[in-house]
Amino acid sequence: MTSTKLQGWLLALPGLIFVALCLVLPLARTLREGGVTLDVWRDPYFQGRLAWTLTQAGVTAGVAALIGVPLAFLLSRFEVRGKALFLRLLLLPFVTPTLVAVLGLSALLGPQGWVTRLTGVDLSDTPTLLVLGNLFFNVPVLVRLSYAGFARVPGNVVGAARSLGAPWWRAALGVALPLALPGVLAGVVLVFLYSALSFGLPLALGGERFATLEVEIYTLTALQLRLSEASALIVGQLGFTLLATWAYVALSRGGVGVPLGGLPRARGGARAALLLLGGVVALVCFAPLVAVALRGVLGTSGFTLAYWQGVLADESTPLLVWNTLRFGLMALAGATLLGGLYALGAWRAGSRALDLVSLLPLMVSPVSLAVGYLLAYPVLAATLPMLIAAYTLLAWPLVVRSLLPALRAIPPRLFEAARSLGASRGAAFRSVTVPLAFPAMRGGGALALATVLGEFGATLVLTRPEWATLSTGLYERLGRPGERNLGEACALATALLILATLAFTLLDGGEGEVT
Repeated sequence: MTSTKLQGWLLALPGLIFVALCLVLPLARTLREGGVTLDVWRDPYFQGRLAWTLTQAGVTAGVAALIGVPLAFLLSRFEVRGKALFLRLLLLPFVTPTLVAVLGLSALLGPQGWVTRLTGVDLSDTPTLLVLGNLFFNVPVLVRLSYAGFARVPGNVVGAARSLGAPWWRAALGVALPLALPGVLAGVVLVFLYSALSFGLPLALGGERFATLEVEIYTLTALQLRLSEASALIVGQLGFTLLATWAYVALSRGGVGVPLGGLPRARGGARAALLLLGGVVALVCFAPLVAVALRGVLGTSGFTLAYWQGVLADESTPLLVWNTLRFGLMALAGATLLGGLYALGAWRAGSRALDLVSLLPLMVSPVSLAVGYLLAYPVLAATLPMLIAAYTLLAWPLVVRSLLPALRAIPPRLFEAARSLGASRGAAFRSVTVPLAFPAMRGGGALALATVLGEFGATLVLTRPEWATLSTGLYERLGRPGERNLGEACALATALLILATLAFTLLDGGEGEVT
């Protein structure tokens, strides 16, 4: 092993130890516990929960592909006014707390929702709300990943097909899609995985009829204290999770061509398709956010600030905000330190194994992780270090996956040029590597902080009453009947959305991407 690779492994070692203690060991304990009671999978009820989990995730991935992939192709091939802003705004659902989306969809399509009142169609007792919630979070992921894949397809290849008389849609299907297919399929697999592992959406929108495995795991753990059976469900869930992860890693290796140069303006059918698909995506991704904000200031008799006044007057609100901020900042500090060292180590070591390890926390649900903590560290149950460790583990891969591609994109000749001018290795690193990688580091930190501010699954399992956050406070209000409680929940959700968006905007440098 060369000196550079050895230094890389040493830099990655703290992150590896952290993952071993906070992910591998809890999962191993879960596997051990669940392996004894796999008979739970003979129960037709849990077989049905598995089938429904895979079905709703598959439907979500299919619908997201139908609207997201054509839109991504059009955006990559044509010059569109406001395209950069649109792609930027698509990050907003990614950093939106789950319960904010729940409230937004309920305000639109719930029993007393505005669309329900206008049409008379109540979707609250159907799986439609859950699928729409999954689309809210995952269509932006697929659009951005597919856009990156199509943008790397050489423009002259598609141009040749167009010059031979092929319309844009035939050039897309026959030329661009096959070349960009690995990246597109990787995005579809990721959407499937995120939808299958979703917790807050099926818990709040699915009800008992449409509960997923994540909801069943939470119910068995937190409400019924049947840890062995919950562990058995996690074992089964890990099976398709690892299979999907393998597919994602294999597909995401693809990449062709170079970024596009000048683009023509969309006309005719391409322009109409852009407006239609862009409008559908905007409606799915932004209508719930607008709805929850309006619902917080609109009562049965019109505009009111009573809901906001109720939230601000509640003596628990300052504690909710304080806990949310301090837990998020502590997790950010840990994730930035461990993630930065790990990304630097993986870059210097050039190891695919280190690269794959950084994906593991993204593929394990927070609820399953929290169950593993309770089994592996019963002495630390309901302690603050355990909660912060869970937060940090959820934030850590977002930092690594943002920073690592940026480090790999730095041309080696820049570092060598600094060295040839007499700079030491440390000085060259500070003057060349750090400035070029810092925007990605800042972007990854922004995604990490915004994500943990609205984290809900692990918090619900590991928290104590004095550690309540805005997410758990919001969930508690949702469980209370009455118009006022719903209005205050929407006001609290708006505050949480503003806080997450503000944190993301202040930290983000505009360069970070998660890949």
